Amino acid sequence: MAVKKAKKSKTPAPSFEDAVEELENITKRLEKDPESLGNLLDDFERGQELLIFCQKTLKSARKRLDLVEASLHAEGNDEDSSPESSSDDADPDDQDVRLF
Repeated sequence: MAVKKAKKSKTPAPSFEDAVEELENITKRLEKDPESLGNLLDDFERGQELLIFCQKTLKSARKRLDLVEASLHAEGNDEDSSPESSSDDADPDDQDVRLF
């Protein structure tokens, strides 16, 4: 008789990395012969929840990166329009990006 697994919580993992790790574990379990149809369905449902969590996290991170890029681009345009700034004086090797 198969031992029933403890029910996994239906809340997302505390972090993106934890969610990815749990997804990898679920994938490994699904690749093997599942213990039962019930466990297969539970793992599939949990995997879907984690996948949605990861996709939302990545989408949010992409938006933040876009905001940072837009901010840096706007700052760059402000510097280009200032009278003391000259593109002739700019050294192409000295164009570093500072996020903070």
